[in-house]
Amino acid sequence: MGKKSPQKLDKAQNSASQQSSSTSALKKEAAVLKDTSLAVLSRELGALDKHSGLMLGMYLNVPNTTIVNIANAASDDGYSDVSDRTRIDTTQKILLTWKDSWKDMRPKIKEREKVKELARAVTEMGKSEMASVITEKHGENAELTADAFTGLTS
Repeated sequence: MGKKSPQKLDKAQNSASQQSSSTSALKKEAAVLKDTSLAVLSRELGALDKHSGLMLGMYLNVPNTTIVNIANAASDDGYSDVSDRTRIDTTQKILLTWKDSWKDMRPKIKEREKVKELARAVTEMGKSEMASVITEKHGENAELTADAFTGLTS
């Protein structure tokens, strides 16, 4: 009683290993979405102008209240006269907030869909060459680097 035949045991083990491998494959983070890649993207966007990080958040559908709260927390004197470092940090916080929202709201969405959304948002900001770098690096399963953005005109 209660013993499984060798065939049923093998099927159960195969099923369990397939589930765990598909779960780990589903959870593997795209290289361009790693925190280090998003930090590089933040530096590149933050260097453009003082509102590019805030705009990106809007294009990524981060709630406006969240964006405003992140910007207000960046400086006691408001966001208008912040340093480049503060702008970059704010952009990075917005990107990480966007990335974390995927875990909560849409946990089963594939990484490539997240990358597509990021590239779309950057394109809508008028930075199509930056979006191409994101898409290209994703295709190579490589992280974003500052060198990849060198010499871009848009």
